[in-house]
Amino acid sequence: MTDQLLQALPVSTLVLGACGGAGATTTTLGLANTAAARGGAVVAVDAAPAGGDVAERGADAVLSVSGLEQLVAAGPVADDVFDGYCSRTSAGTRILNRIGNQTASEREFHTLTGSLGARGVSAVHDLGHRLRAAYLAPLLATPSPIVLVVPCRADAFNRLRSALQSIGDTLGEPGLARTVVTVSNQDATGWQVDVDLLREYLGGQVWGIETIPYDEHLGMGIVIDHSKLGPDTRAAYERVCAAASAVAEGRPERV
Repeated sequence: MTDQLLQALPVSTLVLGACGGAGATTTTLGLANTAAARGGAVVAVDAAPAGGDVAERGADAVLSVSGLEQLVAAGPVADDVFDGYCSRTSAGTRILNRIGNQTASEREFHTLTGSLGARGVSAVHDLGHRLRAAYLAPLLATPSPIVLVVPCRADAFNRLRSALQSIGDTLGEPGLARTVVTVSNQDATGWQVDVDLLREYLGGQVWGIETIPYDEHLGMGIVIDHSKLGPDTRAAYERVCAAASAVAEGRPERV
């Protein structure tokens, strides 16, 4: 493993699905668990407007009955109290899930961003498949890497244009320049679309393209245990982590 792959995740990484069911949640967990497993302090944040299933999919160690809404309402809290609001994975990732009793707000994410920054942790935000919501403004105010996840299907590749346009309309060319398109294969029979064609099409428009292979453990739909992922899957998440670090550091070259 290279030194580049051992670098910590950026302070904030945004994971966006090109469409519903793209694999944004599993990618969020994959990146966070990869960094946590090598000693990083990481929180996976449910940043979907009404709450997603990041805790249900990833909390194989502790599933908290509390969530992001309660933490923000509590105001400044000690580290042990903060941990009590979090679910946890066996790899060491803390998860802040939305309970879903209220819609996400900009105020919440201003407060949360400050709380995470004060703790010096890396945050991987699962945005679902919407980028333009007003409550995301605190997350979009800094030049965070964007991991745009697209399933390896022809119809999803066609819908990728809309997702890229959303990034461009919201953040301009600088936003596209820090976007790592990540192709997730969800078909056990193999890669159904030639990813090299996508590389040719997007050349010069985004930072780069990575791939995540089909993984039987992910395909089962059960709670994810990072240690049970295949070696090729774990290596793929390492590459995406390294790409996010390179984007955050302003390095144009591929890792």
